[in-house]
Amino acid sequence: MGFFYFDESIHPHAKFTLGAFVYAERDLDEVVADALRQSGLTPRIDEFKSGARMDRSPQQACARKHLRSVVHDHCRIGIVVVPHSPRQLLGCEAFCGLKKILSTNHFESTQHQAFFDQGIFATAAIGKSAADTLGDIAPTCFFEQDSRRVLGLQVADLVAHTCAVMLLAELGLVKKMVKSGENSGYDPDSDMELEFELWAGVRYNFFAAAPPPPDQWESQLDFQVDVEARGLHVAATCDLEVRRATLARFGSMYLGCIH
Repeated sequence: MGFFYFDESIHPHAKFTLGAFVYAERDLDEVVADALRQSGLTPRIDEFKSGARMDRSPQQACARKHLRSVVHDHCRIGIVVVPHSPRQLLGCEAFCGLKKILSTNHFESTQHQAFFDQGIFATAAIGKSAADTLGDIAPTCFFEQDSRRVLGLQVADLVAHTCAVMLLAELGLVKKMVKSGENSGYDPDSDMELEFELWAGVRYNFFAAAPPPPDQWESQLDFQVDVEARGLHVAATCDLEVRRATLARFGSMYLGCIH
């Protein structure tokens, strides 16, 4: 059984909402619960929230670190970008993205479940109607789910926020430098752009086509995979600049050496 988890990050000032599907071949509840416990949080009572002030909450910052490892080790990522308004647009477009993911990628599991955070659809009934448009490939869907109970949604929250910050940076709306830190491959005290750090942590996890064979590369720069065809859906009604930035940031993903 495979598991999809979906959450969103809303940015009215930038004219977009970004939704993230996180997929794992097994239920993420146990590994997320362990990550929370390692961070000093109590699963199903406390929860990780990407919008928390990390500089004021060491436990949240620690949970973010551990959940990034969960993404790296267990997850594949699909992205849906829509206008921030109307709010109800996200749910229907999310199923367009899910249809692309299910119909173009290989999965070990033949059956899937999909969990949607609260507020993605106005009601569970509306969500079910949207799911019916997928026909035979539709997973078993659960709507209006509580991220304290369905712990994989906290991973989707992290990924949605991470990718939204990357998109904001592509739009020129986020400019922040961070220390590269330990195990980055760089001098731990050197500065790097925040969006580069975030990209480096997730670039291998997107649903994507296979890269071209090495004997067809003219340089290392050709080690790229097509995400747009397998793991990215951009609503037709998106602002043109948002669409451009989304395709520039997520349409393809470079997997070669960055050191």
